[in-house]
Amino acid sequence: MSFELELEGKINKTETLFGWLWELSVDGMRLLDSSGRIMMVNDAYCKVVEKKKEDLVGKIFSEVYAEPERERLLTSYLIDARSNTIKTHFEREDTLWNGKKCWFDFSNSFIEIPEIGKVTLSIIKNITERKRSELELKDSEEKYRTLFNNANDAVFVTLLSEGKTYGDFIEVNEIARDRLGYTKEEFLKLSPSAIILPGYIDEFNKYNEKLLKETHVVYELVHRAKDNHQIFVEVSSHLFTYKGKLTVLSVARDITERKRAEKKLSKTSMRLRNLASHLQSVREEERATIAREIHDELGQVLTVLKIQIALLSNKLRKDQKELKDKLDYASGLIDSTVGKVQRITAKLRPNILDELGLIPAIEWQANEFQNVTGIQCFLSLPAEEVNLEEEKSTAIFRIFQEALTNVMRHSSAKIVSISLQTINNLMILKINDNGIGINNEQLSASKSLGIIGMKERALLLGGEVIIEGTPGKGTEVKVEMPLTNILKQRIDDDND
Repeated sequence: MSFELELEGKINKTETLFGWLWELSVDGMRLLDSSGRIMMVNDAYCKVVEKKKEDLVGKIFSEVYAEPERERLLTSYLIDARSNTIKTHFEREDTLWNGKKCWFDFSNSFIEIPEIGKVTLSIIKNITERKRSELELKDSEEKYRTLFNNANDAVFVTLLSEGKTYGDFIEVNEIARDRLGYTKEEFLKLSPSAIILPGYIDEFNKYNEKLLKETHVVYELVHRAKDNHQIFVEVSSHLFTYKGKLTVLSVARDITERKRAEKKLSKTSMRLRNLASHLQSVREEERATIAREIHDELGQVLTVLKIQIALLSNKLRKDQKELKDKLDYASGLIDSTVGKVQRITAKLRPNILDELGLIPAIEWQANEFQNVTGIQCFLSLPAEEVNLEEEKSTAIFRIFQEALTNVMRHSSAKIVSISLQTINNLMILKINDNGIGINNEQLSASKSLGIIGMKERALLLGGEVIIEGTPGKGTEVKVEMPLTNILKQRIDDDND
């Protein structure tokens, strides 16, 4: 076989292979001559421009575009062809002949064909969907960036890296930079521990561990700015995956003013409670003084009066029976008045509380309650008196009295169980009845002054009153009072 025949066979095979590639390509392919006329197109190109092959071959390529764009596109092509320059790769949005807007990806190259000359091969892809996604993503990123930088709170993005406890900042917004006084470049060289007040590092570590388990945590700590001034913040952190790595988005709200207001309110509340405690003590002292004066002064007068009436009665003759009966009646009135005076003084301040202590006072009050109401009382009290400050003993006794009053007025109970015990540093008094049970509305009602008073009495001394009701089964009032004066210590700490 001669060289010429062998070469001709290779050319034929090459042309056949090119023809297969041309027709089987999923990308649009187009050949243009130097005047911009279409020489060849494949089926994929026909789909791209939505025209038949016979309507394209031999026509100027710009006819596939909308009328306003045709002249501009043809002129641009002719300039490139004559100057032997070509835009090898670019993306462009065009409007097709049918008014449809599309994005196209163009790859162009010059080819020399024997007996024809230089032609332009264009590979064209319709990238409308991809471009739309890119534009939407870009728009979303711009919106995110706008929201990110215009947020009212500081926003930090931290990438958790292997071997590092806190990770590194990878993004912060303008509020964070302005608030803490760092530039973005400075921030990207820091980790969260650098902006946290050292005393709050342990707290941060605890919530960081919780974040890894629960993916979202809210907590409070103190940020330290570049100039060392402190900022109280409430941090809401979310854990998510970004580019295959654990990432934390933290939003820090400045609560410095709120903390100052809370501290001021706390101090005001503490002063009011101290005042209320003082007034309560003054009230108890006044009641004790009044009780003593009634008992001593009025009781002494009544005693003397009864003695005088008795002496006068003894001097009467037997024939003065009518007068004697009147004196006996007066003597009975004096006895009745003495009893009333004793009950009044006991209500004002029972002597037994001062003389014998809390446990005998509770036992006496329970017996009085049972005698007056007929409600049976079961007691479980310590054998020995508990060493408790007078102020706390009085508070527990008054709470106990109020609890029994509530049982009498509201519970419809038949039985009351009373227990007193000490556990660790707490004295615990429980009053359980088998009545109708208090409900949540009654517990939270603003008019329930008795309940409010009970709780305030305990709170003033560092204690607590817990009331729980079960419908149809009864109510439990539990009083917890610390044996040592922990409230005073708390007040001293706050003042420091």
